[in-house]
Amino acid sequence: MKKALSYLFTLILGLTFIANLNSCVSTKQLAYFNSIPRDSTIKIQGQPVETVISKSDVLQIVFSTLDPATTAILNSVNSGSSGIISSNVVTGGYLVDETGTIKLPLIGSIKAEGLTKRQLATAITDMVLTKKIALDPIVTVRIVSYKITVLGEVNHPGVVPVPNEHITLPEALGAAGDLTIYGKRTNITLIREVGDKRIFKHFSLNSDQMFDKDIYNLQNQDVIYVEPNKTRAASADVTTQLLPTAISVVSLLIVLYVQLKN
Repeated sequence: MKKALSYLFTLILGLTFIANLNSCVSTKQLAYFNSIPRDSTIKIQGQPVETVISKSDVLQIVFSTLDPATTAILNSVNSGSSGIISSNVVTGGYLVDETGTIKLPLIGSIKAEGLTKRQLATAITDMVLTKKIALDPIVTVRIVSYKITVLGEVNHPGVVPVPNEHITLPEALGAAGDLTIYGKRTNITLIREVGDKRIFKHFSLNSDQMFDKDIYNLQNQDVIYVEPNKTRAASADVTTQLLPTAISVVSLLIVLYVQLKN
């Protein structure tokens, strides 16, 4: 009987040690910027690249002219709630269609894909003047569908709307509730579409690489993916966890049965 109790005590200690070992995540793995020297200075890189308009973007285009009637016609699409799509016009904005164009009242079709907001505003202004629709027009362009998607080991994965059209990497992670303890801080993936290409960039939150302007300043429709660490993989595998315990319990019962029988 004493041997059985001794075996039971040893088994409990062993299982407790294994459980603690599997659940242990060092503070160094959880911390950000731990590879950056203390009290250091990192030079800010160039200004963020201007956002380029893409297909499926929703644009708000506001006109101001000297003629109130003309201004009202040009701004007719900007009234109402957004989200209702008719042709390539969304109530409250213009949808960039599959050909990369939008259609404006009195102006007609104009190419938007591949242009910055400033370039599109200039192109629209030139067309208004060329067609003699109005004198001294002022055109303002906004991307109302600006958004970032954060996936993987964060507390609140999903789509993050960006109404002010600018968001940094820390802001996006903060909006997603920060990384969980299972997030692998040394391997974050940024997925970005540029023209007809999809670019993948891998970086670490522990290095100054995350302050590169193309990573730190996110762009419209960027996707951030946080890879799970080994602890998450181990905790997710229920079978791997429970099988050794089940075998140990059965072995213990057999030993106790044999000891009691003797």
